[in-house]
Amino acid sequence: MTVQNALQRVRDSADGLYAVLLESGSMELGYYKPVGKDEQTPHEQDEIYIVQSGHGTLIRDGEEVPFAPGDALFVAAGAEHRFVDFSDDFGCWVIFWGPPGGESQA
Repeated sequence: MTVQNALQRVRDSADGLYAVLLESGSMELGYYKPVGKDEQTPHEQDEIYIVQSGHGTLIRDGEEVPFAPGDALFVAAGAEHRFVDFSDDFGCWVIFWGPPGGESQA
């Protein structure tokens, strides 16, 4: 999957912000390109964001995590999170996996 293909799929998606690109078992690869404000809610699965372009801050359970291209950001299932103060060119790959509630932390 190329960035260009992912961006086209996002443009063609129902909300114009997120597109599912690949699914296998419990894993989903998507691309997320918020515009102006990030209004997402917690997800049932663990997820990793890989920043493709842009910069900003991830608020994750009250913690502020600055990010830039190439950074990988983990968000546990059910965690409150959102991107803030992000640049207009911000876009990221999103990987969801595992059971609802997230992987065991044993």
